[in-house]
Amino acid sequence: MRNFLFLCSQLSLLLILKQDQALSFQLGGPSVTNGVRHSSHAETSSSAFARSGGRRTLPIGCDQPLEPMTKIRQRKSFSDSRLNMDIVGVSPEPIHTAFAFATFGPQPFWLLMILLPKWDFTKKIMGNLDVIIFFALVHFFIVSASIVQPGATAPLLEFNDVFDPAKDSQAAFMNMVTNYPNFVAEEWPHVLTWDLFIGRYIWLDGLKRGIFTSHSVLFANLIGPPGLLLHWVTCLVTGKGFGGTNEALEEDEVEDI
Repeated sequence: MRNFLFLCSQLSLLLILKQDQALSFQLGGPSVTNGVRHSSHAETSSSAFARSGGRRTLPIGCDQPLEPMTKIRQRKSFSDSRLNMDIVGVSPEPIHTAFAFATFGPQPFWLLMILLPKWDFTKKIMGNLDVIIFFALVHFFIVSASIVQPGATAPLLEFNDVFDPAKDSQAAFMNMVTNYPNFVAEEWPHVLTWDLFIGRYIWLDGLKRGIFTSHSVLFANLIGPPGLLLHWVTCLVTGKGFGGTNEALEEDEVEDI
């Protein structure tokens, strides 16, 4: 389970490189000048390889076998990945370390709620908001450290473009992701902290009303809001109900009495 969660975390981090990977692939393709398509040397070699029936022949005077095409492609893919990492960059210290801690630090608490939801130690640790507050402080530290670094955070006007209905919100957001590492370093712990808050709510609701929640808490950790939706479905299927009372109105009635 720990390896699975670690893999999912790594895959989530790699999603921010998607746009630059597409750019890298475009740069590696054929060029077009004045409407004329120019093939690269690699493309010409590939065509010759295809015409030879899949057999790679040795050049004249060469007595060493050529490297298999699969290995060449794998090496090129690895080089492209390294290039993309250099393009995007990472946040400087101590933001870089705080980002890693905000990513992996919550995982033991998720495991407690998923694997041992009724354990007394789990109830003692997650029964109050101390863990949530702690990781909220980690997020606040990242935000504060980013602000004091000149040019490290996204300009306010670009951030406003994300919430401007007249503009492409997704394009504006992706521009900030690919150009401002500290923006990513702030947004990721932002999401993880709220996911942990919702996961704790699901776990606590299950304890109070005797509802199985391990699957819902797991999904809350992996993909966020669908975990809450899964808990809602579980409550309906088990006949426990969900959101049937308005706690705010009940509190007003108590005050009136």
